[in-house]
Amino acid sequence: MLATERIESGYMRHKFIFTIISLSLLSCSGSKDHRKFRIAKDHSPVEYHIATVNNNVCKRLRGDIVLYAIFVDSKYTNPWTTHDILSTLDSTRKAINWVLNQADNSNVPLNITLDYYQNEKNVVPIEMNLTRKTLSGTLLGYSGSKNVDRWADQIGFRALAIYGPDTATITGTKIRPKDRERLIARIRDKHRADNVALVYFINNYYTDEISVAMHTADQLNPEYAVVSFKNPGTIVHEFLHLFGALDLYISPYDNLKATIRRKSFAMKEFPNEIMAFPYRHMDSLMISPLSKYLIGWDSRLDDRYLKMLTNGKVKVASY
Repeated sequence: MLATERIESGYMRHKFIFTIISLSLLSCSGSKDHRKFRIAKDHSPVEYHIATVNNNVCKRLRGDIVLYAIFVDSKYTNPWTTHDILSTLDSTRKAINWVLNQADNSNVPLNITLDYYQNEKNVVPIEMNLTRKTLSGTLLGYSGSKNVDRWADQIGFRALAIYGPDTATITGTKIRPKDRERLIARIRDKHRADNVALVYFINNYYTDEISVAMHTADQLNPEYAVVSFKNPGTIVHEFLHLFGALDLYISPYDNLKATIRRKSFAMKEFPNEIMAFPYRHMDSLMISPLSKYLIGWDSRLDDRYLKMLTNGKVKVASY
């Protein structure tokens, strides 16, 4: 079994140069809803770039991308059998191929490499318990996001062992990077790719659990996703979160009228949007113009969708 698989779209790569100014958006998996807008003194719209593009590790969903999967076992999840791992990898390949087809249809150059943690011969899970047994219990409990980050770092530390000692001497900083940052750096070196989507898989296929993408609008902590299920739609949904796409469905945690109103509009405007209906059959789903803008596929956003991102007083910039 190969540890690395390369799946490519047929378009040539191009180089782009962009600038970015941070702006927090609607809440999405693993992120808080912090929206800050600045209005000029004459009340004219101020142009902003969106923080979902060219931000952190997963900067823009184009060019060379690595999806790195780690399977995680615990006392409180179903154990990963060989069948479960192989079927989840098969679902991940289907998810990748779906994204590549969407990229081809949008004339976006995209290459995605699937890589995963394994020992010398086989894909093996790493054992690590969550603080409160379940992902949902840990994330929604006291210091939830910090506890999930700590769990992710512990797994990152274990996964680093297959790469041997780090001999890098280029930087002399005394700041110790987090273990998942060190893991991402090694994966970048291995594949010579800047964009690394780190995905932890836990085996909760037959249970009532959540999947989540963490730090998707953060500039200090690298993004990663935790996926509880193996259906391709969920994998694509969380993968797109890492590159800036937002949740467009109304969740039980949406209590702001403005957020509910925006998402209701999105679900009606985009009835086949992957970020709104991830559990539908993949062949019926697509990536909407809004999500294409957020992941860096479209350089401009149609004015009809501005209020889905802003309070109407902010002009969203072109890339």
